[in-house]
Amino acid sequence: MVSIQTGRLIIRNFFAEDWKALQDIIVDKEASEFAIYDYQFPTSEQEIQEIIRWFADGSNYLAVYETVNRRIIGFVSLNGTAPGETDMGFCIYSPFQRKGYATEACTAVIGYAFSVLGLERITSGTANKNYPSYNLLNKLGFKKTHEGIASFRKTPDGTPIDFTGSLFLLEKRDWLIKYPSPELFPWQKP
Repeated sequence: MVSIQTGRLIIRNFFAEDWKALQDIIVDKEASEFAIYDYQFPTSEQEIQEIIRWFADGSNYLAVYETVNRRIIGFVSLNGTAPGETDMGFCIYSPFQRKGYATEACTAVIGYAFSVLGLERITSGTANKNYPSYNLLNKLGFKKTHEGIASFRKTPDGTPIDFTGSLFLLEKRDWLIKYPSPELFPWQKP
């Protein structure tokens, strides 16, 4: 069971009863201008309840729970890609965006991945036009390793929606330069 507490958040496993909050987040994500840059998530009640059971059975998708409003405001995912490596994704519900929650949640999950899970590398990717995600990855210390054309969705007539995207890498040794102690994160006092 994962439970990471920060100044304003608890990052934890999903529970089956979180399905409605997850549905709100996914419907919101699918309505955003950036939805075309990712695989399409299902949004129906039945599909979300199936997804939440899958999320709750593992620790790959972690709920971002905001403690003041006492609600789930997003998720961070860690999906193993190779020994010692994982790919990180993140999504914050739009009413809570641009308030530092993604930075806080991702920083905590990265610290957890390196210090508790013992990982050495974290990858991530985003569309170059998804400026909030692109800038967040840079802020977190990720380095761009590749840029290329990608496509996850099609237009109604079946034409692929191509975009320029970038892959990023964060290595544990670089992270430890910024945060030499796993307990020392931006929301904590030294």
